[in-house]
Amino acid sequence: MAKQDLKDTKLQEHVDAIEKHKALLEKLHLDSNTHLDEINGSITKLTLTLEEYLKVIGIP
Repeated sequence: MAKQDLKDTKLQEHVDAIEKHKALLEKLHLDSNTHLDEINGSITKLTLTLEEYLKVIGIP
C-alpha cells in the first residue's frame, strides 16, 4: 500500500470513529439510557484511530 493510500485509509478510519462517536453523544443527549461504557469504548476508538493517523503522517 502506498504511503498516501495509508494516510487516506487512516484518516477515513478516524473520521468514521468521529461520526460514530457524535451519533452516540446525540443518542445520549436524547436518551439518557445510553450506556456509558459504550461512550467510553467510542472515546477509546477515537484515541486509537487518531494515534494511528498521526503516526502515519509523521507526528509522534
